[in-house]
Amino acid sequence: MEAKKIRVAIVDDSAFMRKVIKDLLEEKGFTVVATGRNGKDAISIAAKRIADVMTLDVQMPLMNGLEALKRIMTIAPLPIIMVSSLTKQDAQITLEALSLGAFDFVTKPGGPISLDFNVVANQLAEKIVLAASYNLTSLKKPQPSSTTPHTKREMKYDLVIIGASTGGPRALDHVIPYLPAQFPLPVVIVQHMPSKFTATLAKRLNEESKIKVSEVTEKTKARPSSSYVATGGKHLEIFKEDGAIVLNPVDGPKINSVKPAVDYTLMSAAKNDLSVLSVILTGMGKDGTQGLKEFKREKVTTIVESQNTAVVYGMPKSVIKEGLADYVLNLEDIPSKMIELI
Repeated sequence: MEAKKIRVAIVDDSAFMRKVIKDLLEEKGFTVVATGRNGKDAISIAAKRIADVMTLDVQMPLMNGLEALKRIMTIAPLPIIMVSSLTKQDAQITLEALSLGAFDFVTKPGGPISLDFNVVANQLAEKIVLAASYNLTSLKKPQPSSTTPHTKREMKYDLVIIGASTGGPRALDHVIPYLPAQFPLPVVIVQHMPSKFTATLAKRLNEESKIKVSEVTEKTKARPSSSYVATGGKHLEIFKEDGAIVLNPVDGPKINSVKPAVDYTLMSAAKNDLSVLSVILTGMGKDGTQGLKEFKREKVTTIVESQNTAVVYGMPKSVIKEGLADYVLNLEDIPSKMIELI
């Protein structure tokens, strides 16, 4: 959808931030139809059904963004992008919002009153365009899953690598908690997020899951029945050392405009001749495709999330387009397929 046809509502308790976001979005061609200063304003605007997308501040007086989101999703659902500060508290609230149906989030680089918000303007604009075409009912009545035509022989895997971006936290809620406590392999998660958010994501998944989930902030031996979330702002490399699989956060340039990148992690696993069950979930772009190309065919099996349930179909679609998908499954069918293959 073109920016000029998209109607946006902006809700933030700071008059300065409302003006900054409004000016940036109008400069990019969006039509700003309403602004509000708290959660009650957000509900009122949503109820009028005048906006295609809403940006919603996390921390506000009278009613915060999370409470407003819950009400909006009940009375007048629309795609909402949370605008969050880079704090632990905001990270927790933002992840809760994503699990309750928020489309995505952006972070204020300079705190609640962010003088340099322009640095995330392009990112916000891209997410608004995606959000405007997002069908909020798409998760409610998915068509049956399908598989693609590859015939896979029996494989013994070393580990699972899961890649996700936009919509990923909610998708992971439907995968990791459904794995049994004795799941026999390490599960590596590469989710596009800043560092405070990946720490909160790992903590949240750990509380919900039977397997142990932790963030990888230092060189770590990967163990069965455990899941490891790549830390934000670092790539995650995988290699063998003294017979063990080792995970190591490393610096380096962004790949596909993100860090951590799924491509980086998959490439390192392929380079070290590891056998991988890969799972590519919802997300914009094509991260994961190049990494999968590096594997010998007999060393990787790939499950991708179907268009029926993906919030954004970019990453799965790219893998399918290149003929690299072995199974195309609705989100709710992915855990059982993982267990069956392993």
